[in-house]
Amino acid sequence: AETSHTQSIGSVTLFGRIDRTDHVHQGPDGQVLVVDYKTEPLAKTRGRVKEPLEDTQMAFYAALLPHDTLRGMYVNVGEKDGTKSCEQLHLVDARDALIEGLLQDVEAITDGAALPALGEGVACDFCDARGLCRKDFWI
Repeated sequence: AETSHTQSIGSVTLFGRIDRTDHVHQGPDGQVLVVDYKTEPLAKTRGRVKEPLEDTQMAFYAALLPHDTLRGMYVNVGEKDGTKSCEQLHLVDARDALIEGLLQDVEAITDGAALPALGEGVACDFCDARGLCRKDFWI
């Protein structure tokens, strides 16, 4: 079942909802398995896990949890390929890199630095902040 989480990291408080977390009792401490369900094509899900440092969704979910024994998995549910799982390797390392970058960005913003508009990906087609970054006016 989807659960809401809040985690404070330095001066930043993260809020989010995770599709599912399971406690896996392997080894002396066990692990927490973070599960996110996807209905996208399986190839896209597999692409998500190829570069752990580029997959900010699973890393963000990991940052919401106070555990260091984490595993992450996308479960792709689709009619064409059936149900397949894709594990996100090196999740704790990806989480730590995300947190480090987030704290650096917050510090830079606090010091007056402007954030560059990235304007990448298909999200720009439906992003509610499109008027703020003014992507339509980029050359």
